[in-house]
Amino acid sequence: MSNMLIISATKNSNFELSIGIKNYIEDQKKFNCEVVSLEDFSLPLYTPTLEAVYKKDKSFPKNIQRSKELICTSNAMIWCGPEYNGGISPIFTNAIAWISRATEDWKEGFKDKHSLICTSSGGNGKNFIKGFKLQLGYLGSIVFERSLIQTNAKKIDKKEFSSVLDDFCENVLK
Repeated sequence: MSNMLIISATKNSNFELSIGIKNYIEDQKKFNCEVVSLEDFSLPLYTPTLEAVYKKDKSFPKNIQRSKELICTSNAMIWCGPEYNGGISPIFTNAIAWISRATEDWKEGFKDKHSLICTSSGGNGKNFIKGFKLQLGYLGSIVFERSLIQTNAKKIDKKEFSSVLDDFCENVLK
């Protein structure tokens, strides 16, 4: 059975969305799912200087190693994050920076892996979806065209929720 990693940027509504997605997918019995919140990793802010220190010591901290292992061993990923200032959540960008620098091939954790982008956001979330699709695609991920968007003004329709997740899972299994 394939491993599906569901990554929440935050511990609030995006984490709740992640748990709902996990429960739905696991009911289909096609994937082993794990939900993580990047807040739990407390990754340091990526800087080239800090990276050089870790590489000199030949040891990235455990939280960077663990996040890298989770990404690299997953078969597919679902990303749940809010839109920040009309763009990508900084916690996602920081995690991706560390993962890409802590691997032999900077695309190792993402290349040819299916990704679905979801958001629970105060705004419309569309800029986050659009920008993050570009970033994940650049890293070699196969980004699913459809997304799940939940806002303060509009919850996700149950029919749309199941349709997007069913289609994504079928694409991963192809």
